Amino acid sequence: MRPCLDLALRLDRFRRCRSGTVIVILGLLLPLLAMGSVGVAEITEVMLAKAKLQGNVDAAALQGAGEFGVDQSSATQERTRLYADAMAEPLRLRWTITSTATVDAASRAVTVSQTAHRASFFRSLLPPGGWNLAATATAVRTARKPLCVLGAQGSGPLGIGASTIALQGSSVITAGDCLVQSNADLNAGAGTALWAGEARAAGSASGPIRPAPVTDAPSMPDPFAAMRIDTPLSLCDTSINIGMGTTYLKPGVHCAAIAVLGSANLVLEPGEHYFIGPALSISGNSTVTGTDVVLILKTAAAAQITGNAVLNLEGRKSGPYAGFVLITDRTFISDVEISTTNARKLVGTIYLPNASLTVRGTNTKIADQSPWTVVVARTIRTMGSANLVINANYNSSTIPVPAGVGPAKDQPVRLAQ
Repeated sequence: MRPCLDLALRLDRFRRCRSGTVIVILGLLLPLLAMGSVGVAEITEVMLAKAKLQGNVDAAALQGAGEFGVDQSSATQERTRLYADAMAEPLRLRWTITSTATVDAASRAVTVSQTAHRASFFRSLLPPGGWNLAATATAVRTARKPLCVLGAQGSGPLGIGASTIALQGSSVITAGDCLVQSNADLNAGAGTALWAGEARAAGSASGPIRPAPVTDAPSMPDPFAAMRIDTPLSLCDTSINIGMGTTYLKPGVHCAAIAVLGSANLVLEPGEHYFIGPALSISGNSTVTGTDVVLILKTAAAAQITGNAVLNLEGRKSGPYAGFVLITDRTFISDVEISTTNARKLVGTIYLPNASLTVRGTNTKIADQSPWTVVVARTIRTMGSANLVINANYNSSTIPVPAGVGPAKDQPVRLAQ
C-alpha cells in the first residue's frame, strides 16, 4: 500500500504545480493579448485614416485641375488647398492634418498632398514618434470649358459691385456644356436657375447656380476688343419699304428707321447689314430670316424684337465678321431686347461690347434650336420666364467660331498618379 500512497501524493503535487504554472502563464499572456487586440484596432483606424487622406487629395486634385482650365492664377492653388483642408475636417478629432497644393502651369497639372500625425502607444514609442501618414495626388486637364457667355462689364459706370449677369423672375440660362463668366457679380434670383458647364464671377455669386460658382475669379478680357467695327462710307439706303409681303434686303448700310410689323417677312440676303438708323423694331407676327448674315447696329436708340416675331438668323461664314450674327458698334450704349416667343435660331456670336442684352418673355426659349450660340455683352439680363439656351455643338454647324470663345470642348479631368 505504501508505494501506492506515495504515487498518489506525487500526482497531487504535480497537479497543483501545473495549475500554478498555467495561472502564471495566463497572467503573462493576457496583457499581451489585450495589447494585440488594441493594436489591431489601432492599425485598422490608421488604415482607414490613410484611405480617407487619399480620397481627400484625389478629390481636391480633380477639383483644382478643373478650375485651372479657366483660372491659371495663384488663387486656384489656394482654393484647392482650402478644399482639401475642408475635406479633412472629420479626421482632426484625432489627427493633426496639413494640406498643400501646387500648380504646374506647363503641364496643366495640380498636385495636392496631405500629411497626418497623432500619438501612438506608450507615449509614441510604438511606432516611435507616433503615427505619420501621407497621401499625394496629381490631376491634369488638357482643355477648359469653352467660353459661351461673358458679362464683360467689370468697372466703370456699373462698378465692380454690380451684377453684370442677372437672372430675374423665373427666368433660366441653360449653358450646360460651356463657361458662363461675369466680370462683376453673378446674381440669380430665388425663382431662377442658371445651369452651366462652369460658372465664374469676378465678384460675388448668389442664387440657384449649378455647379457651384467660383467667386473672386480673375476678370476675363473682352476676346474681341481688338476687332475693328467700321461702317462703310458707301451710300446708304433711306427708302426701305417693308410691306405685308416678303421684302428682300441686300447687304449694305441701312439708314432709315426700320420697323417690321404685322405679318411682314424680311429676308436678309447674305453679307453685312449695317443698321445706322434711329431705330430697329421687329414685332407682331413678322418674320426676319437670313443665312450667312451679320446685323451691325450703330446709332439706333434701341433694338427690339418683340411680340410673336420670328427671328431665324445664321451668322457669317467668311469675311471680317465670320462667326458673328449680331454686333453693336462700340458707340452703341443702349439695350438690345429680345422678348419674342420665336427667336429660336441664332447661330453665331452676339457681340455687344458696350450695350446690354435683355431677354424676357413668358415660357419662351431663345436660341434653343441653334447648334451653338455665344453671347459677349456689357451686361446680360433675363426676365419673366424666358429661357436663354446656349448650345455648344460647334462641330454641327458650318458657321466658324471666332477665336477667343468656343472650342476646344472640355476633356475629362484625370488623375495622373
